[in-house]
Amino acid sequence: MAYKDLLGPDGTENNMGGTAQIVYYAKVSEIQTYAAPAQNATNPYVHTQPFVMKTGKKFYQLYTTLDTSQLDYGEVGEFDGKSFKPELKMFYPGLTEDWVQFINDAKNDKFVFIVPLPDGKMIQIGTDKFFAYVMGLPKTGLVSGRGKGSELTVMSYQPNILIYAAAVPLTAAA
Repeated sequence: MAYKDLLGPDGTENNMGGTAQIVYYAKVSEIQTYAAPAQNATNPYVHTQPFVMKTGKKFYQLYTTLDTSQLDYGEVGEFDGKSFKPELKMFYPGLTEDWVQFINDAKNDKFVFIVPLPDGKMIQIGTDKFFAYVMGLPKTGLVSGRGKGSELTVMSYQPNILIYAAAVPLTAAA
């Protein structure tokens, strides 16, 4: 492993916080081949080989209210045994029948999430060995509050932080 100089911003970066308002998710059971780094990649944590979905399956889109989503990484383990706990928090407005079905069906399912950032990079939560899990907490809110909806948390445990740098399969696989 060769370390590089990390000299900080040069003034041209987009370092806006938060996430894009659309994130992507797929059920683990619908993935045929997981994303991977290119062969002989110089950075094994950048996945340039895309996910391949099973026939008729795809990644789905999930909306989040503006300025309510953030991705944080927690530290797991002790010295000589470190890993990460990514946690995406977001807010989905309303309590539609489709949303209630999603929350009920997803509570014990296994996923992979792709989270676009404002600078165009995408972060992968969940792997072939460590899945992402969804917890949705619907709230009616107050009459004078933000309105009803669900605070959604997506979490996983992962050995590494992963950048997804391939196309997200948004059409059903043939």
